Amino acid sequence: MKLTSLLASFWLGAVIRGAASFAPTDHHLHHTTIKQKGQQQLQTSLTIRGGGDSMSSSSLSSVLGPAADAVGSALVSGTPLRAVGGMWAVSSLVIVPLTFIRQGYSFSVGYGFSVAAMALTLLSSFDISLSTLTSSTPAILTATTVIYGLRLALFLLLREFSVDSKRKQIKSFDKTPRLKRTPLALSVSLLYAFMCSPALFALRGAVEAGSVLEKIQLVSTSVAAFGMLLESVADQHKYEAKRKSKETEDKFVGPSTWSYKLVRHPNYLGEILFWVGLFGAGSVSFGKSIVAWLCGSLGLAAILSIMLGSSGRLDTKQQEKYGGQPKYEEWKDAVKYSVIPFFK
Repeated sequence: MKLTSLLASFWLGAVIRGAASFAPTDHHLHHTTIKQKGQQQLQTSLTIRGGGDSMSSSSLSSVLGPAADAVGSALVSGTPLRAVGGMWAVSSLVIVPLTFIRQGYSFSVGYGFSVAAMALTLLSSFDISLSTLTSSTPAILTATTVIYGLRLALFLLLREFSVDSKRKQIKSFDKTPRLKRTPLALSVSLLYAFMCSPALFALRGAVEAGSVLEKIQLVSTSVAAFGMLLESVADQHKYEAKRKSKETEDKFVGPSTWSYKLVRHPNYLGEILFWVGLFGAGSVSFGKSIVAWLCGSLGLAAILSIMLGSSGRLDTKQQEKYGGQPKYEEWKDAVKYSVIPFFK
C-alpha cells in the first residue's frame, strides 16, 4: 500500500496549501503571509506528531498507513459497496484540494488526475507486476486508464497556462468560498469513482480464459485504448490550430482535417469510446452484483450525457460565432455529424 500512502502524503500538503489561501484577497503580500502561516501550522502539526524538520516520508506513511491499508483492503476484498467507497476516498483525496485551489479544477485537471490516481491505486493494491501487466487484460485496461488520466490532466494544464482565454475561463469559476466548494468536490469525486468502477471490478473478478466474456473484455479494452488515442490526437490538433489563431479569433481556422473530417468533435468521440470501452471490459465481471451494475451504469450514463450535452452547446456556440463564414459553412456541410458518426 506504499503508493496509496505516498499519494495521501502528497495531497495532504496540497490541502494545507489550499486551506492557507482561504481569505479572499488579491493582495500578493497578504496572500503570501497567509500561506506562510498555513505552512507553519502544518510544520507545528508534524512536530507534535514527532516529525519536525527531519520528518521522513516513512514517518508520515506510518500515520497514514492504517487508512491506506483500509482502502487497499476494501478495493481487493471488501464488499462491492466498500470497494467503490475506497475508490471515492482516493478520488476525493485528489479532487478536494484541487477544488480549493481552483473551483474549475474539479472538472478539468482534477478529472484527469483523479482518474489516474484511482487507476494507480488499483495497480498497487492488486500488486500488478510488469509480467502481469503484459498478460492480464484487466491490468492492461487499468494501465490504459492511468495513461488516459495523466495525459488529459497534463494537456489541460498546458492549455490553461498557454492559452489566455482558457486561463481566464478557469479563474472565472472561482465564485464560491473555498470551504463551501467541498460538497461539489465530494459529489464530483463520487461520479469519477463510479466512472472508474468497471476497472475495479475487472480486477476483482477474472473471467474464464478462452471464453466469450474474455473476448468481449479484450475487444472492449482495445476500444478504450483506441478512444484514448483518438482523443489525444484530436485534442492536440485542435490546440495547435487554436494557438495559432490569436490574431483571427473571430475567423474560423479549423481544425477541419484528419479526424475532424469524420465528426465535428472527434475529441469528444474519443472520450466516449474510452469510457464505453472501460465499461464493456469491466461489465463482464459484474456478475450479479447490483452495486457494480448500478455504479458502472450511472457513471457511463453521466459521462455520455456530459459529452453529448457539451458537443451540442459547442455546435451552437460555433454557429453563433462563425455562422456565415464560407470556410466554416463548407466544413459544416461536409461533416454532418457532431460526435457520433451517422447520428446527428
